[in-house]
Amino acid sequence: MVSTEENERLTRVGPDTPCGALMRRYWHPICAEATLRKNPVQPIKILGEQLVLYRDRGGRLGLLHHRCAHRAMHLMFGVPEEEGLRCCYHGWLYDHAGHILETPLEPVESHIKDHVRLKAYPVQEMGGLIWAYLGPEPVPLLPRWDLYVREGSFRQIVAHRLPCNWLQVMENRGDLAHAIYLHGRLFQYALERQGRLTDDSQARYNATMRQQSDRLQRGVYPQYRPVYNEFGFTKGNRESDQPDDATSWIIGANPVLFPYLLGFGPGSVGIRKSYQLGIPVDDTTTWHLQYFCYTFPEGVEIPEQDGVPYVEVPLTSEQGEYTLDYVLGQDMVAWYGQGEITDRTKEHLGQSDACVVAYRQLLGEQIDIVGAGGEPMNVFRDAAQSDRPELRIPSRTGYEPFGRRGALSAAGFYRANYHRVSEGGWLYIDDDADRYCPDRDLIVELYRKTEELLDKDEAQSSRR
Repeated sequence: MVSTEENERLTRVGPDTPCGALMRRYWHPICAEATLRKNPVQPIKILGEQLVLYRDRGGRLGLLHHRCAHRAMHLMFGVPEEEGLRCCYHGWLYDHAGHILETPLEPVESHIKDHVRLKAYPVQEMGGLIWAYLGPEPVPLLPRWDLYVREGSFRQIVAHRLPCNWLQVMENRGDLAHAIYLHGRLFQYALERQGRLTDDSQARYNATMRQQSDRLQRGVYPQYRPVYNEFGFTKGNRESDQPDDATSWIIGANPVLFPYLLGFGPGSVGIRKSYQLGIPVDDTTTWHLQYFCYTFPEGVEIPEQDGVPYVEVPLTSEQGEYTLDYVLGQDMVAWYGQGEITDRTKEHLGQSDACVVAYRQLLGEQIDIVGAGGEPMNVFRDAAQSDRPELRIPSRTGYEPFGRRGALSAAGFYRANYHRVSEGGWLYIDDDADRYCPDRDLIVELYRKTEELLDKDEAQSSRR
């Protein structure tokens, strides 16, 4: 059980809060580059602060306090110039560091611009996202996590705005146990209500519940533990009758990269890799990104991308009903279904919550480190250490793109077969957030081409 005071300490991210002080030691995504391309001036809220992001006509990024220092006009209405952002009201011009370059309606001898400055923060672009650092100097390096910079891949970003605190999202990252009923029984129920529930034995919703039924019949249960590494931890998991040297127990799965990144990354087998990020907009709003990185084998031609496509998806249908017939939709309702900020004093945790508890402890430890004047984990000062750091985490290796080529989990099978039609008549990709990718149809076609390539290679091998 968490006390009311500790709950406040772990959840609040404003400038004058312990967790807010911790969060300001990290770079945060604040906008998709595709969004900024459509409009070079964007209002931004991050960690409870109101800001304005812009790209000037010279291509330089800036992130400023949201109101002009003259008469508080909102700079989201500003005009990007060759250098800087001009307030549309009286023409004051600001550069990326918040310095005033011009006050054109003032006398030439005016010294306003010499002693007035707007708050400004460093910004960088990486992987189709704009990143900002709101903390103290010296500014750390922006870590180049693998999927943002991996060559020869095809990327997409699917986003949602969630009416809940960021920690509810992050705790789910450590919770493997939820997948059984949230992505099994709830999935079945959602399809049942739509009149679309099938007997497809390979569909995740049926395969997951079949596996759980088998556990109950055998009298075993799933076990979980954190497997710590230098960036956070992976989630060790096994059934209670499995040995201590089971790979899934020793190496774990899906690294939690502090403070709020979940990786289905280099250790995952197959085409689809992704990150999930729950970015704290304020105490009761989270910007959730599913960052997809599809890696197809050599021989499958991947189209060049002019930027990373981005789409923001509503939580409900046009009729106002929550969308629950895909995996991430089920995850999200479990997050915001706890309320704006979960009252953790009312919890009763079990052994399946081992990694949830581990994350809370890790978060508390890092808050304490910053409070004592230290530097928290995953703040990088050495370029060699910040370049694709997660590749140093022990993981499974190999390439098994399709279920027919080896036994896969319930989640593994349908994600390896996105291009195939399920017994319900829709493609397996439509059971996942990938269905919202701007280039969904192209992704499906690349899956098909991969299978054709492997069929051809197998046929040639059999004739040898």
